[in-house]
Amino acid sequence: MAIPRSSPWIGRPNHLVLATVAACLFAVSAVAASAQSPSARGETSPQGVAPPSISADNLELAGQSRTDDLYLEVFHGARSTGLVVRLRLRDGQLRAARADLRAVGLIVPDETELDSEGLISLDALPGLVYRYEPASQRLVLQIPPDLRPVQRLGYQTPAVVDVRRDPGWLLGYDAYSRALNGDQTFAVASSLRRFGPAGAIELTGVSRAGDNAIGYQRLDTRWTYSDPRRLWSWTAGDLISGGLSWSRPVRMAGFQWRRNFATRPDLITLPMPRFSAQTTVPSTVELFVNNIRHFGTEVQDGPFVLDALPRISGAGQASLIVTDALGRVTETTLPLYIDHERLAPGLSDFSVEAGLLRHGFATADGDDYGDDPVVSGSWRRGLTDAVTLEGHGEAGPGVRLAGVGAVWSPWSRWGLATASIAVSDGDPSGNQYTLGYQWYDVRYGLDVLALRRSRGFRDLGDVRVDSIMAVPSLRAQDRATFWLAVPRGSLAVTWLRWRDSDGRDRDTRSLSWTQNLGARLSLSASLFDDSEGGRGGGLSLSIPLGDQLHASASVRRSEDRTSLSATLRRSAPYEGGWGWRVEGGDRPGGYAQAAAEVRGRYGEAWFGVDRTDERTGIFFQGAGSMALMDGQLFLSRRIHDAFAVVSTQAVTDVPIHSENRLFGRTNGDGYLLIPELRGWQRNRLAIDPSNLGPNYRVGAVEQMATPADQSGVLVEFDVTEVNPAIVVLLGPNGEPVPAGSRGRLVRTGREILVGFGGEAYLEDVTEETVIELEVSGVGCRYRVPVTADTARSAGLRREPLACERIDP
Repeated sequence: MAIPRSSPWIGRPNHLVLATVAACLFAVSAVAASAQSPSARGETSPQGVAPPSISADNLELAGQSRTDDLYLEVFHGARSTGLVVRLRLRDGQLRAARADLRAVGLIVPDETELDSEGLISLDALPGLVYRYEPASQRLVLQIPPDLRPVQRLGYQTPAVVDVRRDPGWLLGYDAYSRALNGDQTFAVASSLRRFGPAGAIELTGVSRAGDNAIGYQRLDTRWTYSDPRRLWSWTAGDLISGGLSWSRPVRMAGFQWRRNFATRPDLITLPMPRFSAQTTVPSTVELFVNNIRHFGTEVQDGPFVLDALPRISGAGQASLIVTDALGRVTETTLPLYIDHERLAPGLSDFSVEAGLLRHGFATADGDDYGDDPVVSGSWRRGLTDAVTLEGHGEAGPGVRLAGVGAVWSPWSRWGLATASIAVSDGDPSGNQYTLGYQWYDVRYGLDVLALRRSRGFRDLGDVRVDSIMAVPSLRAQDRATFWLAVPRGSLAVTWLRWRDSDGRDRDTRSLSWTQNLGARLSLSASLFDDSEGGRGGGLSLSIPLGDQLHASASVRRSEDRTSLSATLRRSAPYEGGWGWRVEGGDRPGGYAQAAAEVRGRYGEAWFGVDRTDERTGIFFQGAGSMALMDGQLFLSRRIHDAFAVVSTQAVTDVPIHSENRLFGRTNGDGYLLIPELRGWQRNRLAIDPSNLGPNYRVGAVEQMATPADQSGVLVEFDVTEVNPAIVVLLGPNGEPVPAGSRGRLVRTGREILVGFGGEAYLEDVTEETVIELEVSGVGCRYRVPVTADTARSAGLRREPLACERIDP
């Protein structure tokens, strides 16, 4: 059998044919490329040179007129913006309103020329490449970086909260009583505060009774008002002047105006690391600080800026990782240093006071106010990310002082350096300067400071009522601390030296070591050498035993004496309950104590017995608060910040949640006090209506309460007891009204809808209710009578109601 042979045209490639085919393909590609050139597409060239506009011939071929309105879906490359924009096609150019161009992600310079209709030609935007696709009614944009708005990522300055300033009273107290060998002591520290729309007036003092009783001693009386929008606080009365790290605050009575960042606890005041980059395609951005992920999000193509929220203190390393849609990864690493001494650029802090100096505060001899007025002022401002400038001035009887300082972090990464110089003029005169440096990271830390004051330097803290009360002031101080991380612990060395105006020197050196042993034990040791107190050391062991039970033991050696002590305690649960503590030691005379603690909703108390120097005594201590709002008096555990009084309109036993945690139930008058709110912040409060019956109408079940600090708010929930009913409406023929029929309540005009079987739901029939509706062309009236005996006991379903015809 003969085997057929392959044809030479099929079995072997013919070079002439291949060359001919290749030439044809090349010619077709050239024609297609020419058809898709920027000039043919009506696009602007990437170099920013405007190509010929869309020609009238092309528009006519596309079925468009010379002047027409187009509504096109806008794309950034292949990505749709999801927006349809109105464009005007005139003289072969696409034009749009400035607001529409900005809405689709274009930066339109203010100097861009507008036409007679207030529109902007796309050809007038330099670098913009666009393509109009008539078949799909799309406008495809290729936007250069200069025309793209920067995407802001990370931390954004939060909006100012609206603070509630409801009126009320708050009394805080801390009482202590002790009896020892016939000697009895009783003291109560109190703080009475009246708050409201005009701020707060506060009176603090101490009452004492017993063998050394002195009656009541007033501590402070002042009025304060804070404005979270301007970050200002005003104080009139007893106050403490503002200051800097190198100045001394003083007590005075007068007026103060200061910056108060505490009114905006969500505002970051320190410089934040900032990263800027640009992506050509949609990407994922992640920020790692010290190899811990702090932030992650998706970004669209274009430039972006990430303001990183600092969650570390000291030195660290930040890494920005950008992963685009194709899987390509770009990583940028930046060393940084985070501290709370610098201010963000452009941010300022200040305090200004004027009044009379106060001397002898809270002393047994009583306090006194000076006769001559004094003024004081402090100021700080973030100049750059790395530098914060400071200034301070004082003036008073025989004292005039001015000083400047700076806080500098070299390149925002090499620690923190501080320096200041101040000069005082008066009788006598002198100067003061300080130099300091600190560095902290996860492995080690260093903090050094030197202060020098000449003998003639004086500030307001050196002014006294008379020479008898004069206290030697500080003239020189040196401080150095070195901290080192060791496996499962830390080691610290501290050196402190100071000299007063009398020439006395004191030098203190200490070494401390802490170590975690196993999963639960903690050991700490210390050695010290003091030029006045001698040498010594100590060793302590802490042992958590679980279930709020804790044990500790320590030994201390000082002045050639060794003392031992041990403690075993069980803390009272935070939500309420009992705790106890026993401790003892062999210090001179011996020492032992046994005490119990109780924590409840209405206060906290400690009581027990102790023995010291062979004398036995008993003691009692109690703390709590009383609040008066909306005519109601409430007892509570100590309120340290802000509180809320929740009202459910006299409805009792309603569960109240604070930050999604059940706090309690309303009392017999429908009130509950929540003592643990955060001042100047939004606090989430809610009611749980699940156990309320169908005879209650409930409005919003959740509210955000924002009180000022040391103040309260009244939060009212709309809970109203009603008398609902389901009635069956019968038509003129005695049959149920057809489902879907609509009627109205005569008293309120509210529309009702009839369901199956002629049933209609009425929310409240505590008063006589009249319904009118039309059935098969006949007007019907229905009366739902309610009497005092049946208003709350008739049940949900009522007897069927017959139609009362309404005369035309």
